[in-house]
Amino acid sequence: MLLNCIRLFVCVLCVSYYTQFCGCQLINFRDYDTACGAESIECLRRGIRTFFFLMDSEYLGMNAIDPIILNSLTVALPDEQLSFLLRRVNVTGARWTKLAERKFNLPGGKNGVKFVSDLHVTGELTMMMSTRIDPFFAQITMDIQDVESNITYTWAGQRGFDNEDYILIGPERVAVRNARTPSFFLQTNNDEDARTMEQVLQTRSSILDHLSNEITISVMHSIVDNFRLFASKVPVKNYYKYAESN
Repeated sequence: MLLNCIRLFVCVLCVSYYTQFCGCQLINFRDYDTACGAESIECLRRGIRTFFFLMDSEYLGMNAIDPIILNSLTVALPDEQLSFLLRRVNVTGARWTKLAERKFNLPGGKNGVKFVSDLHVTGELTMMMSTRIDPFFAQITMDIQDVESNITYTWAGQRGFDNEDYILIGPERVAVRNARTPSFFLQTNNDEDARTMEQVLQTRSSILDHLSNEITISVMHSIVDNFRLFASKVPVKNYYKYAESN
């Protein structure tokens, strides 16, 4: 029953007409009757919602993505002799990511999806300036709203040793676009340091954009890694049903 529920989301990454097996054997995906049609975006969205909760339950060894912890991110502005380090990054909200669009037969034989996310981020922010020996420290809270992630990937079908059909998802590329500059709040014991850091971030919005882009890209790579793991372990027949031939 659980695998039947999962049928919905896999269409986003796996639906296409033809793919080639090793040994030059072809599989025709028209022989499968998917739970969601390729044009049924609402059906696909319901399936994606199920899969995000399965990821957070670490089903089949997948990694939870809400919350997700990132080690560190850096932004450097050499011309201004200014740099930022964001550590112990905690990201929540990924499980509510929405499917905006799915794409098939892109150049290079790739498929793709577009996700829209609202992410809440906390971490330790360090700012270093050439005009001061001691760095600035603050706890930062950042809200990333309506960020778009365009993911393109290659994929192929393969017959396993168990004579079952599996999907192999190849390398992905993630491009991110912010619909708005992320909002933020700084907390520190030194009010003067907080004002200085806040002024720098407000006058250089590209720093916030860069941090939010890197955070979003890391989250999306983790999501695709989970898709890849699931598809390599679960035979196609469990999320596609064979159409009866006339």
